Amino acid sequence: MATGTVILSLPPSGFDASAPAGFTVENSLPVLLFDDTTPEGVYWVFRMPQDYASGPVLKIIYSMASAVANNVEFEISLWAITDGEDGDTESYDAVNVGTAPTVPGTAGLIDEYSITLTNADSLAANDLVCIKMFRDADDATNDDATGDCEVRAVSLEYTTS
Repeated sequence: MATGTVILSLPPSGFDASAPAGFTVENSLPVLLFDDTTPEGVYWVFRMPQDYASGPVLKIIYSMASAVANNVEFEISLWAITDGEDGDTESYDAVNVGTAPTVPGTAGLIDEYSITLTNADSLAANDLVCIKMFRDADDATNDDATGDCEVRAVSLEYTTS
């Protein structure tokens, strides 16, 4: 078995209708901007590769616009739609929570962290996958870094068959 990767595009497939993350381009590179006081979200939709076997892990490469201490927390939900299932009614699995350890000590420095998606809605090869990602900005205990979290890349890694 090996590791497979799905690169999730920036900009994403969609932005939350009521609380969208910001989007900008810095030095010709796309960046998602997640606020420090309001939970903001984005969505990706893609087909799971046919070599998917198990173990989805979301990898986030980010930096901070101003914070040089404390933590950032993201909530990730996954909805896997198998051939023959209802795609008109949202059915996301329970939220997966991931807290980045202390953010980099200088604004703009890149860091990466991973969130294991234990709640993956019975994900299988060839499923239509919807991933919802929100910064948990209203959790003052686990997300206490100030300023925008600048998400620069997101990927989904998994064990292949």
